Amino acid sequence: MRARMIFNPASGRRKTSKALVRLLEDLKVQGIRAQPSPTSAPGHATSLAREAVEQGVDVVLAWGGDGTLNEVATGLLGSSVPLGLLPGGSVNVFAREVGIPLRARAACRVLAQAETRTIPVGMVGDRPFLMMAGIGIDAEVVRRLEPGFKRRLGALAFWIRGLALLATHPFPPFTVRIDGGEHMATSLIAGKIRHYGGKYVVTPEARLEKPSLDVILFQGRSAFAHLRLLFGILGHFHLKLPDVLHFHTTHLEVEASDPIYCQVDGELAGQAPLTITIRPKALRMLLPRLS
Repeated sequence: MRARMIFNPASGRRKTSKALVRLLEDLKVQGIRAQPSPTSAPGHATSLAREAVEQGVDVVLAWGGDGTLNEVATGLLGSSVPLGLLPGGSVNVFAREVGIPLRARAACRVLAQAETRTIPVGMVGDRPFLMMAGIGIDAEVVRRLEPGFKRRLGALAFWIRGLALLATHPFPPFTVRIDGGEHMATSLIAGKIRHYGGKYVVTPEARLEKPSLDVILFQGRSAFAHLRLLFGILGHFHLKLPDVLHFHTTHLEVEASDPIYCQVDGELAGQAPLTITIRPKALRMLLPRLS
């Protein structure tokens, strides 16, 4: 199997030359000959993935975290070349969701035995997401989070910055049009998978291969209300809170009078107004076999 392995040498776990050599050897043992391609700037992984498709490789591998995975997926949308993941980021939410081991050698074994499945992806405009789109305070955290802080602390960095932001954030409302109705919200999560930020289940009815979004709207407008939401998530009762609305949909629109930011898969993706949809059968992926 001829593969192109795309990675960001500055992200997640430090990608030393020794780690790269070990990983290439582990892949070779599993019958995968991978050509490494380091990225040099945001968006570079997408162009490298498109280049790999044009060169006729059998598979494109993303070695890194959820941001690298998203960029590589963007370059492979609609192509026949499958995407495989080798976790190497700070949080690795997607890998945890689908059952890909975080240790490199074990991930290579799973990759070699994986099956190719075609999945739908979420879209914010023309920007895809495999995990979630978030609007409101979580996107504001992503906008303010320093890359070095995230690299050192992983998922904990988001929680530290988020809790600090609660004290000063004004929680500006925005309008969500969904399923023929119009709702006010201060936070929104549209999930393609259940997990958010690691082990926390925010959109419990989302499934990777389901052609719809599991959407949570939160209407609280105070720090106390958002802390209650956080405890609800930790205690698995947030869907029962009076200021939480829950939807399944394939299309929603967001408008705002204040600057309201959006993040997809942990990376900033612009601001409202925006449209969130589903693109069916958009991406071929190498995934662990279903039991």
